[in-house]
Amino acid sequence: MTREIAKPGEYSPVEAMVVYAARFLAGFDGKKGLIGTGLPLVATQLAKMTYSPNMIIFVETGQADARPQELPISIMDSRLTYGSSWQMGDPEGLFPLSRNEIDFGFIGGAQIDKYGNVNSTFIGGDYNKPYKRLAGTAGAVDIGVFAKDTVILMAHQKRRIVDFVDYLTTPGWMVKKWPEGTLVRREELGLQGGPSSFISSMGICRFDDTTKIMYLDKYFPGIKPEDVKANTGFDIDVSRATEADPIYTDEIKLLREEIDPLNIYKMR
Repeated sequence: MTREIAKPGEYSPVEAMVVYAARFLAGFDGKKGLIGTGLPLVATQLAKMTYSPNMIIFVETGQADARPQELPISIMDSRLTYGSSWQMGDPEGLFPLSRNEIDFGFIGGAQIDKYGNVNSTFIGGDYNKPYKRLAGTAGAVDIGVFAKDTVILMAHQKRRIVDFVDYLTTPGWMVKKWPEGTLVRREELGLQGGPSSFISSMGICRFDDTTKIMYLDKYFPGIKPEDVKANTGFDIDVSRATEADPIYTDEIKLLREEIDPLNIYKMR
C-alpha cells in the first residue's frame, strides 16, 4: 500500500522532530534504552507502536521493560508501570547503566553545544546567581556517562544550540577536566559512549569522527541548510547534508489521534 506523504505545513516542527526521532530509534529495535522525560517519551511511544516494537524501555524512576498503553506525561507517571517486567525504585532505575546494560540513552535539554554537551541546569550568569534556573539533571549525567550511545532531542533555536553550554550537565565529546577546567576528549576521563546524534525540529545532526564537532546530516522537508545555519549559534557545517525522507500522514495521525490526542506536549 502506498503511504500518503504529508506536506510541510500540514505538521508542526515539533511533530516532525518526534517523527524523525521515532524513525531513528528503529536502529535500536531489540536494544535497551533509558528514556528521559519530555518529548523523548513521546518519540519512544511512537517508535514502540511503529518502527521498533521490540525496543526495551527503562526509566530512571525504576520501570524496566515498560509497555505503556497511554502516553506518560512524566517519568513519574504510573502508566509506565503497566505491563513492565520489573518495578524498581528510584535511583535503582539507573543501576543498569552502571552495569553496562543500556545500549542508548534518549534525553532532552535546554542547550546543546557543538560537542554534544547538554545543559539542563541553568541559563546565564553563574551557578549561584543564574538568569534562569532549570529543572536540573535527574539521570541525564548518568545517561551521558554510562550509556553506550546517547541520542538528544531539542528544538532548533539559535539560543539553544551554542558554541559551548552555559553549564555542562550531560557530557558530550569534549568535557572539562577537574579541577583545572581544560577541555579534553571524554575518553581521557574514562567515559565510554558519547552522543551519536542530535535530532532537532529542523534536521538531524551528527558529530565528526575526527573533530567531534556537530554537523548537519539531514534537513527536513521544507527546510533549507541555510535555515539551519541561520538558527545555530555556531558556524555549523552543512556541506554534507541531504534532505530527509518525507513524513507520512499516518505518522501524524497516529501522533494526534492515538498518542497525544489532548496535545499535552504542545506539539501542534
